[in-house]
Amino acid sequence: MIIEKITMFHVQLPMKFNFKTAKGSLNLRDTIIIKVESPNGLSGFGEVVAFTTPFYTSETFADSWKILEETYLPEILQKEFSHPFEIHEFFRNPLPMALAGLENALLDLYFKERNKNLIAGLFQEKLADKIPRGAVLGQMSDEQTIKEIDQLINSGVKRIKLKISPQIGTDLIKKLVKRYPQITFALDANQSFQLTDWPVIKELDELGLACIEEPFDIKDLSELKLLTENFLTPICFDESVQDLESLKILTELPFQTMLNVKIGRLGGLYQTQKAIEFCRQHQIGFWIGSMVESGISKILHVQLAALSGNDMAGDLSDSKHYFDLDLVQPEIAFPNGWMTVPTGIGIGLSVNEVALDHYTVNKEIFQ
Repeated sequence: MIIEKITMFHVQLPMKFNFKTAKGSLNLRDTIIIKVESPNGLSGFGEVVAFTTPFYTSETFADSWKILEETYLPEILQKEFSHPFEIHEFFRNPLPMALAGLENALLDLYFKERNKNLIAGLFQEKLADKIPRGAVLGQMSDEQTIKEIDQLINSGVKRIKLKISPQIGTDLIKKLVKRYPQITFALDANQSFQLTDWPVIKELDELGLACIEEPFDIKDLSELKLLTENFLTPICFDESVQDLESLKILTELPFQTMLNVKIGRLGGLYQTQKAIEFCRQHQIGFWIGSMVESGISKILHVQLAALSGNDMAGDLSDSKHYFDLDLVQPEIAFPNGWMTVPTGIGIGLSVNEVALDHYTVNKEIFQ
């Protein structure tokens, strides 16, 4: 495959609500869309999911844009590839989210040229026909949380992840678990607790949660080896596992572990595939997250959630939950709590280029 033209779009998607976590809030999603075009008239799309501030990982939107503009995109223009994964061989010390967005665009094109679905073709697996919806609720008042949960239950959701922090305490969590026994709850602390808060986390172990995600603010995962008390709830890892070396440490910890899989954080599907294979081989639970992203990236996560071995429903909601208009058509939707998994060629859906142009505030063309 040869790339003869690349367009990089700065897109701003207004959100329908203010999404609040322990690390910050979001009501406007700045994102980067990459479109690569080949001489045969086909094109591929990928999304760079870095945020404008480094509250999630150190890579920001500005960092991603700069390295794409100055290095990655000029480097691959007119270059011939036998497979998109070759970019991992000549970009050293890459920025993972920037590289993932470019890799995804190249993979979309690559599998379109072969008339195959990207995820099914890459993993050489049949995807499940349908997947259940999992929902995420940001921090809000107790009354609003209950209202949102009632609405989610009415829409068919059976797994809800709640964003928590030390300021929230455990009383609300206990109240919700008791009020909604039909719901599987998970928690996400976004590294807002200290190791000295272990008694608080231990108190949550009694509630039968699916997992507690990223509870501790630590510099090294090995610090968790100190937590030797019996603990039944799986501890899930997200932003603290950004490569395979970090993932290997999970096998050394004295409690059950899980991995929240996000393509951008792991640096692309090349690394994501290896991470899922490692989890399968070492009895580490895994499931699929999301980055408050457009459908161009989220649809890949939808299809990853249709792979065998997922431990629970992913953090995957309708496009309309976050945005008035998404960048794919048809938009992502979970009627009655379930989504039929698209298996069309490439990413599986069409990009809505009218919507893409509408929300674009800046773009650069390389040819």
